[in-house]
Amino acid sequence: MCVALLANGLLEFWFSYQDYKALLVRSQREQAAAAAEKIGQFIEGVKSEIGWMTQVPWSQYTREEQYLDALRLLRQVPAITEVAQLDPAGHEYLRVSRLVMDVAGSGLDLSREPKFIEAVAHKVYYGPAYFRRDSEPYMTIALAGALRDSGVSVAEVNLNLIWDVVSKIKVGKRGYAYVVDSAGRLIAHPEINLVLRNTSLSQLTQVQAAWAREPDGLAEQVQVVKDPQGRDVLTAFAPIAPLGWSVFVDLPTEEAYAPLYASVLRSGVVLLAGLALAVLAGLFLARRMVVPIQILCEGATRIGGGDCPHAGIARARHR
Repeated sequence: MCVALLANGLLEFWFSYQDYKALLVRSQREQAAAAAEKIGQFIEGVKSEIGWMTQVPWSQYTREEQYLDALRLLRQVPAITEVAQLDPAGHEYLRVSRLVMDVAGSGLDLSREPKFIEAVAHKVYYGPAYFRRDSEPYMTIALAGALRDSGVSVAEVNLNLIWDVVSKIKVGKRGYAYVVDSAGRLIAHPEINLVLRNTSLSQLTQVQAAWAREPDGLAEQVQVVKDPQGRDVLTAFAPIAPLGWSVFVDLPTEEAYAPLYASVLRSGVVLLAGLALAVLAGLFLARRMVVPIQILCEGATRIGGGDCPHAGIARARHR
């Protein structure tokens, strides 16, 4: 009975542990996917609004019309702080900004800049994140029109929304989310100092798995990893489709497994109580069985040695 109870308890603990861990990872992955989808929708929305400025051929687009469209874009998309229009040769024709003075007809040659080259080659360019005044994250989005003479529209986008999305993700008491770009650089994190220090997380196991785009493999092999602070965490991630970035959701293992450990402790107490009861019951029943057997054995031994008082009484009556 003791062996059966112990084996059953160990098997129950193992299966409960696996099921509970899978449930936690699934929940974290859903949160990461929801955050990644929201960030992706934000980027796609900005891209769609910028695209309206590339619909008209350059030859049919006056500077006044471009200026009005730029003002309209800034009004409709508060996240865009600056928009520039480049002619088909890559020269800046107009720049409208919330932060500095507007510039018209500067003729600045940007034809060798990645934002012009990549936009012309692939119709869209997502620049790396950078920090303006070491406080707010920005990125550059450039779009080229479908026609060759449509030029390129370049927008500087404030990424504070990403920080808002990440800060609202709550996982337990000490869980948190963060965003890493395609180079492994930290873009958003609850501890802003880590972001402003331009922290690289490329050496972390979960970041390398995200680059390989293997969320299922991550769930099966490297659920428990080290976080940026070196603590053991249960992690899950989701890619941000248009950018090649990833959202990670981490939960310290100590907190993640606390309910399971409490359940195991309660089950262990019950198991030990059951084992103790089984031992006591076994001893009691064994004593009830052994004592009569011992008496019977002693009587058989006496009879075998000739000590049989009942037989002597029978012979005396016969005489």
